[in-house]
Amino acid sequence: MSAPGSSDAFARPYVISWNLTYRCNLACEHCYLDAGGTPEIDTPAFADRSELGTEACFEVVDEIAAFAPDGLLILTGGEPLLRRDIVDIVRHAAARGLWVVVGTNGVKITENLAAILKREGVRGLSLSLDALDEARHDAFRRVRGAFRNTVDGATILARAELPFIVQTTVGRHNAHELAAIAEFACDTLGARVWNLYFLVPAGRGSHVSDLADAEYDRVLGELAGIQRRYAGRMLVNAKCAPHYVRVLQAGDPSSPFSKSYAGGAGGCPAGTHYLGIRPNGDVTPCPYLPEFGGNLRHARLADIWRASEVFVRIRDRSALGGRCGACELRAACGGCRARAYGTAGDVMAEDGLCTHQPGTFAPPPAPVLEYGAPAVPSDDGTIAWDADARARMTEIPAFVRGMVTRRVEAYCRDQGIARVTAATLGEIRARMPTPKLFSR
Repeated sequence: MSAPGSSDAFARPYVISWNLTYRCNLACEHCYLDAGGTPEIDTPAFADRSELGTEACFEVVDEIAAFAPDGLLILTGGEPLLRRDIVDIVRHAAARGLWVVVGTNGVKITENLAAILKREGVRGLSLSLDALDEARHDAFRRVRGAFRNTVDGATILARAELPFIVQTTVGRHNAHELAAIAEFACDTLGARVWNLYFLVPAGRGSHVSDLADAEYDRVLGELAGIQRRYAGRMLVNAKCAPHYVRVLQAGDPSSPFSKSYAGGAGGCPAGTHYLGIRPNGDVTPCPYLPEFGGNLRHARLADIWRASEVFVRIRDRSALGGRCGACELRAACGGCRARAYGTAGDVMAEDGLCTHQPGTFAPPPAPVLEYGAPAVPSDDGTIAWDADARARMTEIPAFVRGMVTRRVEAYCRDQGIARVTAATLGEIRARMPTPKLFSR
């Protein structure tokens, strides 16, 4: 796979986050989309609050499937389950071969809806949990009963055997109990993944960042320990914090966590293998970034991705400003581009949340991006694949399939195994430090 900065490294997106609606039955104080009711933010980014109709959504799905086959499609909002055509959109996307997940607050989840979503092709859902105390969680979400909706929704999804992710946004309200939230997500709710989000100043979230830089650094250090603690049981991620890589580098640069975080994805994914779509069809490198490369009502997704100014610019890590531009971890991190825009008004400015001083580490070699690498058999003739083993690889999302393929082949070479079989994959799976994320 090509190094960062080469044109074929960004041939297509592998993860698409699509805000289907501004409507929401919560009123979360940190919402980047300013979803629910009347917009509170009077800026051009929120001026057009129209939403694509069903047929237009089908056309967008078709474009995504043609340009990013097997891509991971996150249908979110607002609250996507408030759209009456959500099942139709899910069905259409799954039929086109996309990996469909739904980001929901849990209010609308019922036994019947969970069964329908699973039948129509949803691979998993995400739920939000921001505190273990009901009152604190509900206050953050601004609706009484929000905590109970999350817990009840998780219970329903577990019974339906529909995998789910738990999302937590760190702040003063919960920074003291992150380990306990992770434990609750894994052992009580049964989450496959716990994502810890670091606030980006966007939408209503522009006004609620309440942790000092030193406290954020402490949280990053704690997260590394939580990540190790749940290896093999629950995948733990830092979201909107690509500078987490410096914590991993300082701890153990040879660890599988460090290698997968830096080499797998290459830091901030905005515009490199990730994009966002707003309800009106505007396309942005990141849902938290109110800079748009075009609108799908008037332009093709492939053209926006390949040629729009914001997408082309954001990929040029050599043009980063401030400490990000001088940083030895630039290729493996890149800083959060949406946070740079939110704090400095410039998508290429330094990430103000990161306290790293360039020159701390020896300059590492440029990572070879595995994230999104095509899943093709080894080209050196040393490893063969049985048909059953190759078929099983299609049950892995496309955005990590190439990475998994290469690691399977590396394992086989180390063990002197010349042919990958289904049994080989089972043996390797048992040794992996992360759980299976989605299932069919």
